[in-house]
Amino acid sequence: MTGLIFDIDDTLYSRQDLFVKAAENVLGLSVENPGEFVRIFYAKSDLNTAALEAGTITTRECNGWRFEETYKELGLPFVDGDGVKTADEYLELQSHMSLRPDMVDVLNKLRDNPAVKLGVLTAGESRHQWNKVDMLGLTEWIPRENVIVAGDVGVSKPDVKIFRIVEERLGLDASDLWMIGDSYKHDIRGALDAGWHALWLNRRGLSDVDVNPDITVGTDAELVAALIKEFT
Repeated sequence: MTGLIFDIDDTLYSRQDLFVKAAENVLGLSVENPGEFVRIFYAKSDLNTAALEAGTITTRECNGWRFEETYKELGLPFVDGDGVKTADEYLELQSHMSLRPDMVDVLNKLRDNPAVKLGVLTAGESRHQWNKVDMLGLTEWIPRENVIVAGDVGVSKPDVKIFRIVEERLGLDASDLWMIGDSYKHDIRGALDAGWHALWLNRRGLSDVDVNPDITVGTDAELVAALIKEFT
């Protein structure tokens, strides 16, 4: 039995475009370099994720701070409160998100493969991440008990402890598990340190990594193709 464990954000769906679109809608301008906007936003995300998962700040407060810090670094015009407004706009855009048709097709194939067991391992505050699970309809393919949210268990990626929780939950050994995610630091390095296999969706084209994952792809289409080739 092979366990395929998916990250949610920027793996099962792309939230990068939503971040940029939310900022443009609130600020009333066009972000000239979306890639740099996303890079800075994610760098800021590393600074307050622990507080979010500990429940000392809300997802709205967390993202509001990240947006305003990104605006400052890029020199974008904003006033106090625009960060939280952008966080609200992002949630509105996110409420209409869905899986791409080709991802639905591959999840159907994986679910119907008796040699594959599916799961989710996602960072973030519990209610916010479970809302994404429900909005994307993930339990059509992944049993609810196989969804592990960092905010529920008190430990997050890349800590090896959360990967051990997944092993126990799914009843599989580390050598039988694959982490499928976009964050090298959290998804991929964490999985490799835990003795798992890893399929990296390297959306940002990063190359400065310590250990190479088993498979690296750069786009959603390449991710789907790799899943079909390797596991269906």
